[in-house]
Formats: sequence, structure tokens, C-alpha cells
Amino acid sequence: MPVIDVRLSRLNKLIGRDLSLEELDNILFTFGMELDSAKQVESNDYQLKIEITPDRPDMLSIWGLARALRKYLSLELGIDRYEIRESNYMIFVDTSVAKIRPYIAATVAKNVKLTEEDLEDLIYAQEKLHETFCRGRKKASIGFYPFRKLDWPLHYKADYPDNIRFKPLGANTVMNGIEILREHPTGQQYAHLLKDAEKFPVFVDNSNHVLSLPPIINSEDYGKLTVDDRDILLEVTGTHKPTVELVVNIVTAILSDMGGELYNVKINYPSASEVSPYMRPKRWGLKTSYVKKVLGVEIPKEKIRTLLNRMGLDVISQKENELEVIVPAYRADIWHQIDIVDDIARAYGFDNFEPELTPVFTTGGVLERSQIIDYLREILIGLGFTEVFTFALTNKDDQFAKMGLDTPDSVVEIKGAKEEKINIVRKWLLPELLKTLAYNKDRKYPIKIFEISDVVELYNGSDTGAINRTKIAVLSAHKEASFTEIRSISEYLLRSIGITNFEIRRITHGSFIEGRVAGIFINERNIGVLGELHPAVISNWGLIIPISALELNLDEIMKWSYKPVEVA
Repeated sequence: MPVIDVRLSRLNKLIGRDLSLEELDNILFTFGMELDSAKQVESNDYQLKIEITPDRPDMLSIWGLARALRKYLSLELGIDRYEIRESNYMIFVDTSVAKIRPYIAATVAKNVKLTEEDLEDLIYAQEKLHETFCRGRKKASIGFYPFRKLDWPLHYKADYPDNIRFKPLGANTVMNGIEILREHPTGQQYAHLLKDAEKFPVFVDNSNHVLSLPPIINSEDYGKLTVDDRDILLEVTGTHKPTVELVVNIVTAILSDMGGELYNVKINYPSASEVSPYMRPKRWGLKTSYVKKVLGVEIPKEKIRTLLNRMGLDVISQKENELEVIVPAYRADIWHQIDIVDDIARAYGFDNFEPELTPVFTTGGVLERSQIIDYLREILIGLGFTEVFTFALTNKDDQFAKMGLDTPDSVVEIKGAKEEKINIVRKWLLPELLKTLAYNKDRKYPIKIFEISDVVELYNGSDTGAINRTKIAVLSAHKEASFTEIRSISEYLLRSIGITNFEIRRITHGSFIEGRVAGIFINERNIGVLGELHPAVISNWGLIIPISALELNLDEIMKWSYKPVEVA
């Protein structure tokens, strides 16, 4: 978990209560965090290392931690309300950054109370967010600028590195983009973020003064804060817009806690515009019956509201069995009702839940579904087949192109996959069996293998938008492999678990030879396919041996009547 360093006396000052080391340790533990270490630096003061739960990046600063603890201790309750004042401040985004670092967000904070200690803590929070939530500045990076030095409007664009010339933070001489990456310590550390980029992103004001080279470093002349600065520009650039929006919200909340008056900034993209920051609270519906189901206790609605207030959330309306909950825009951890229930449980106190025995005595046993799967496994092993286990992550080429098929719409893709060989979750098992065979083609034939495992399909009826399906795939590779062989195996498998009302009909399937492929149907529903693989498919896998194969949907088969299976 990420760890932040704070001084106990300073944390107490921001909380507004003098907590002893022991009290703070207990509070952090019940909140779900941990006091990692405490080093005494003065007679009654300690330098603390506190582990922050990784889903709460808003607490990776002393202000965010203090804010959360004030609410948890009921020193202040409910959701924070942020007044974002209208302004004429604008940032124009050029099309040249679209393929490098396309997103930017910003806030202006005025009349910030900035001491030397505040400045150090602000920079520390900036770097903590960079290291963790911003993924080493790749997804997002944060910049602060003295407002008094800016000539508005500002411009975010890309330019050739030789044309980008300014004095980077900590340097005494002007350097160009290439020199900064090669010679400046910070440039060397983050040079990989601009590796192979023909142009570099650059942030300039209307007088073309370079403010920063995102995500590398700010300008010594126009991007360096001092304790004399009361008006600050916060800027966040990145490659992942949701992260950019969340980070600007987190840091905007910090600037507000420092006493800043907040002003919005209009971001003018080439084809659209928007206003930053994005501090409007998010709304969630929460069923009280769901709270009871998860926690096992009946909590009155007003009590739920009080508990949520202690976690910085609020209830704005309620019906008979549902509450409308609002969540602050800087929270990154609320994705489902269960996350709100988790906050309720933390505020309620896990030690306050009374353990109960199950009202009905029960003993464990094997599910009938598992018995059937085990039985099918035993049958195939008895027929001379070897069970294999393949990877769930694969690629479209293996699953469809090599199988002579077009890619369907119901494939679960891996967003932002960098590896071409791993870009989807498998939709059927047979291609993975062929991949296994291809890796073992130097083995002696016949080779007979099978797999019983899950595949994944898109499904709107689930919370995740996808659902697992259990399938069985069987493959027989030898010079006598035939349709008759694989048909007899499929019939034997079905009849062995009591399925007799099935039909085998001729179908067309791109992976199999025309006329030597069939579908298996139960009550007009297709539950599988069997046949001889097409020579082109076999060749696509670098194989030359005839192959017969089948694949059945066990989830569909188990919907229909079958006799109980006795497994010795």
C-alpha cells in the first residue's frame, strides 16, 4: 500500500484535535489504514509513516488525510461543497498533442495561504500522486504555476524538441527539449515517457513563454512557486482522461483546504470545449435491503445517513427502500453499491458487528453440477483423452481468423492491451486446444486432449457486463480421425449424464469441412458443434494431421433433464 510521511503535530493541527499516538493508531486501524511507524523527533512529536488504502488517492496528502479523519471523528460531517467561481480563463489545445498526451485540465486558486511547510507538503502530495495513482506520470502529471506571471489565454500544443527552449526547474541555463531529457536529472528520470516522440508537448502562455514540458518538468522562470505566491494555477495533463479529471479534482480539493478561492478554466479542444475542474458530486442509488443483506444488520435510514456523513458522503433523498447518495468528485473508489456499503461498515465499526451462528445446521457437499463435470472428466480420461488447461486470455487471430471465422460482436476485449497476443478473453475452447496441439506437434500421434473450463461473453444482465459460460471441448488428432469418431464420443458423453432428447443436424461452420460438421440441438436450441476440422484451419496452426473435434455448452446442457450421477 502507498505510504505517506506526516508529522503528528501538523496532522493534529489540520484535524483540529490533539490526538495521542495511541489514539491515532486505533483510529487509523478502524478506518482501514495502518500506522506503519512512528519516529520520535521531539519530546511530544513524531514523524509518522501511514499506510493509505490504495483505492483512496484523495488521502495521499496531509490535507486529504486530515479531511477524512475530521469527518470520521464527527468533527465535521457530510459532503464538502466546493464553490467554483466563473472566470474568463482559457486554455487552447492544439491538434498536435492528440497522439502524444491529448488531455488537459486546470483550476485557478486565489488567496491561498502558502507557508514554507505548506509548499513542501503540496510538492510532496504532487509527487505521491505521480508515483502511485498517476502511474509514474504516464497517465497524468501535475503542474503548479504562479498566476501573477501568466499571460492569458494559455496554449497546450506540441513542437519539435529543438524549438522548445526554456530554463527548467533547478537549472541556470536555457536548454532545449532533447538537452533536458539527456542532461537534467528529472528529464533523465522521465525521458521514457517521450521516447520515440517526434514532437514534445509544451505548455505556453499567450506571450509564448514556456511554462512547462509536460510531463517532465516546469520552467524555472514561469513554473516555480514560492511562499510569496497567493494565486496559483493548477494544471494536469495526461493520456487517460478519467485519471486527468480525477487528479485535478483531488488537487483542487487540497487547494480549497488551503483556503484558496476556486475559479474554473475553460478547456478549448479543437472540436469541443469543457469547463474544468469537475467537482459536481456523483449520485448513486442505494437499497437499504442491500445494506442489510451485505452487513447482516438492520440499520435505520437516519443512522445510515449519519454513518455516510462520517465518510464524507451524504443522502439527498430517500424512498421506502432506496436512498439517493451523493459522493464527492475526488473519490476514486466508488464503483458499485458495495463500495458505499463498505463505507457504512467502516463508520459503523467492524468490531461492533455481533457474530452469529448459522440458524440452520448444514454440512458441506459437492454440487450436482460439479459431480456431472467430474463424471464427464472421468469418462474422457477412460476413453484415452488427456486433460489440458489453457489460458483464458488470448487474441482475436487465434480465436477467429485461424479458425476461418469472422470476429463476433460479443467478444470481451482487453482495453488498451499492449500485447497483440493477449487482447481478448477466450469465447470458445477449441482454438486453445489447437494451440496446445501446435506447441506439441512433435509428439507421437494419436493425440487426444480435452478441456472443461469457462469462457466469457458479453451479457447486459450482469453487473460487470459479462458472464462466464462453462464449456467442454474435445480434440482427436490422428490419421484416422473422422466425423463418425467424434459423433460417437459426443453421443456417449450426453447419454452418460442422462441427456437423450438431443438431435444431431447438418450445419455450416467455417472451422469444419462442409458436409462433415453437425450441430447438437436440445429442444431446438443449439448446444454444441462437432465434426472434422477444415484443412485450411489445420494448416493455419502449422499442423498436417486430420483432426476431429467437438465443443459443447455445459451451461445449456444442464438446463435440461438428466439423471443424477453416482460417482464412486
